[in-house]
Amino acid sequence: MNIFPFYIGTRGVAAKPSVYRCLADFDCGTFTTLYSVKGLSSPTYLAASENDCLYAVGKSPDGDCVYALRESLSMASAIGRDPMTIISTLPSAGKGPTHLSVDSRGEFLVCANYGSGGISLYTLAPDGRILAQCDSRQYAGVGFDAQDRQQGPHAHFAAFHPQRDEVLVCDLGLDMVYVYALDRKEARLKDTGRSIHLPNGAGPRHLAFSDAHPDFLYILTEMANTVFVYCYDQVQRQYECVQTISAVPDPTEQNGIAPSSGDLMVPLTADNGSIGCAIRFSDDGAYLFVSSRLGYQSITAYRCESDGLLRFCSRCSCGGITPRDFNVFADVSGAGQQAGSDQTSHPDDYILVANQDSDLITALRFTRADESLALLDMEMQVDKPTCILPIL
Repeated sequence: MNIFPFYIGTRGVAAKPSVYRCLADFDCGTFTTLYSVKGLSSPTYLAASENDCLYAVGKSPDGDCVYALRESLSMASAIGRDPMTIISTLPSAGKGPTHLSVDSRGEFLVCANYGSGGISLYTLAPDGRILAQCDSRQYAGVGFDAQDRQQGPHAHFAAFHPQRDEVLVCDLGLDMVYVYALDRKEARLKDTGRSIHLPNGAGPRHLAFSDAHPDFLYILTEMANTVFVYCYDQVQRQYECVQTISAVPDPTEQNGIAPSSGDLMVPLTADNGSIGCAIRFSDDGAYLFVSSRLGYQSITAYRCESDGLLRFCSRCSCGGITPRDFNVFADVSGAGQQAGSDQTSHPDDYILVANQDSDLITALRFTRADESLALLDMEMQVDKPTCILPIL
């Protein structure tokens, strides 16, 4: 059965439900809210550790913060009740926290502060509590679009590399992706010399990793609304850009290839004003998806080829306004499987989209046989949804 549990993060206030635990039944086309959580203000982004702790950026009476929550096992199956307990809250050590991530061992958490343009690294206890801030970086400077979006640094994303002790940070304001080594013994971040300066005015927002291509980075830029594919050159010891491809491609023109780097100057939004939101791989890494808002409210699918490069497949309306985040769920029914075909040897995919400005969760299906996206007749009303987090 294609029934998947997931969390929703929102811009909700503490006095009302702001985090939801839900079930998506793709076979029946329905959603079920198991419970919602109060007490968190604007938990716009969520992350989870393997010890079942939930983490969120948000606000507290004392200012911007990061939360750690744990579920009470005795209440986990109770529909409509509130079994989540806040077990620790620490300041985000910056303004406007927008993203956070937990490392695979559950030892560290990193938070990106968009407003102030920096990141904070925290140590975690074995039970998931946030113990203390152990390191930070505060960026400075002015970006290319100094009159508007890049008046200063804006750290929009910070995550641990899934296969190496590294932390990568997207700074929209300075067109940088910083690459740090994580020193676990000293609980510190160390410069690697491998940081990436993207084309002026690109505005890197989020990036995605591929287990099949661990030396590749897939960077979605908000202002250029372009996916930049970088590969680590072992000889030069630097990341090199090997592909650029539009996040809102026109399938009739050059298979969706973006302009050359020399043409990527602000204003970089697509001709229709579209800007990038989120980027995710399918669970097997065969396909990459991105969401765009404003001019196009859409999801775009690409095939990730054996050489790590992307090939445009299809694009579809997301069914709402401002697809701030989405996530991908593999069809476990096997309906999309066909023997002897590389593209359909894995089940099809479902996508849940958090449409922030239409207060709506929508669903799409990606069919691998013809590599097409289609909007499903499946919706859920939620105030200002901003994050979709599968529960593994």
